[in-house]
Amino acid sequence: MSADITVPKGSFLQKIKLNSDNVIPIVVFFLTAISIVMVYSMRGNVVLNHLKHILFAYVGMFAMYRIDYRKLGVIAPFLLITAAVLLLLTMLSQAVRGITIFGRDVQTFYVIGFLIIFYISNYMARQYHKFGEISSSNVKYLFGLLLVFCLGIASMNMSTSIILFGTGLAIFFVGGMRTRDIFGLIGIVTVALILVVIVVSQLSDEKKSRIGRMSTFINRWEYYITKENVNGYGDQMILARAAIARSGFNPAGPGKGVIKNRLPEKETDYAFASLYEETGIVVGIIVLFSYLIIFYRARKISMEATGTFGRLLAFGIGFWFTCQALVHIGVNCELLPTTGQTLPFISSGGASLFVSGCAIGMLLNVGKVSYLESQKEDPMTILRGNPTPTINH
Repeated sequence: MSADITVPKGSFLQKIKLNSDNVIPIVVFFLTAISIVMVYSMRGNVVLNHLKHILFAYVGMFAMYRIDYRKLGVIAPFLLITAAVLLLLTMLSQAVRGITIFGRDVQTFYVIGFLIIFYISNYMARQYHKFGEISSSNVKYLFGLLLVFCLGIASMNMSTSIILFGTGLAIFFVGGMRTRDIFGLIGIVTVALILVVIVVSQLSDEKKSRIGRMSTFINRWEYYITKENVNGYGDQMILARAAIARSGFNPAGPGKGVIKNRLPEKETDYAFASLYEETGIVVGIIVLFSYLIIFYRARKISMEATGTFGRLLAFGIGFWFTCQALVHIGVNCELLPTTGQTLPFISSGGASLFVSGCAIGMLLNVGKVSYLESQKEDPMTILRGNPTPTINH
């Protein structure tokens, strides 16, 4: 955290200090700057709209940074209901990944995921505060809740569902849930998913088309395993790999990419490949490490958080956020099967950018609250130059 500078208590310098992590905002600024250049290169006519979305993301980040996350914990049950309503509306909507509001498609999966992470972290913290442990009934409730939301999302976006499920398990692990229970849950879901894939893969194309995007997910996995591009499900992966292979240490330069023009969703799902073709391996590696830095700082904030809620929430946000980035990059590099996953703060999009901003703002707020609480516990801490807060489990 940024509280490592020894300044007199009550001084001007102390008043203007951020009292939170200074590295994460710098990384976010770098990623959004890269994003502006990329979107302008891909589709110059929409860059002003993209700038507006980035502005909203910064507004959301600043707002969440200013609001004490513990106060929002009071409305956690309401946020869970909101997530359920959004999921239901999304499943009934004609939009591919969200709902239609005033004639515009708005992605809801990121909002739902953020709300679920917040609720699970808050619920586990309250159980620890009241009873000192997570009971077996609590485990069943949380797992059932997570599974219901993930299954609902899986019918429309499998990768987002898997990332949310993995994040939930990570929170369970950090929260002290028994390892054997976690592996038991993983085993149950894995077996069920394998059975579903086997059954669906045996259906005819006509029947597959009736079960939503599950058929698309399976067809893309079939190409990933067999490399047989019979139905064209491997076109995106082939083009993305070609864009990356074409660049390396001799990139085309901003605005001079060629393969990007054939890539579908080049400024969203394939933003990394499009960016890599024009900027090369150096920028690609820097972007990758930027997300790893965010996870490292999130883990540090989690370890220094005063209270179980802050510890689980900070780790959950960092894990969820970084998983999105790594899945996106993995898909673009053909390390993973094709899936629709944006690159946080780089891909174009209103809802995804705004939710990313809010998530990072809340992460910074956890760090700020921990710093302020540590000073309340020991007012002489800052004078001694030892700002590390006492962790309250």
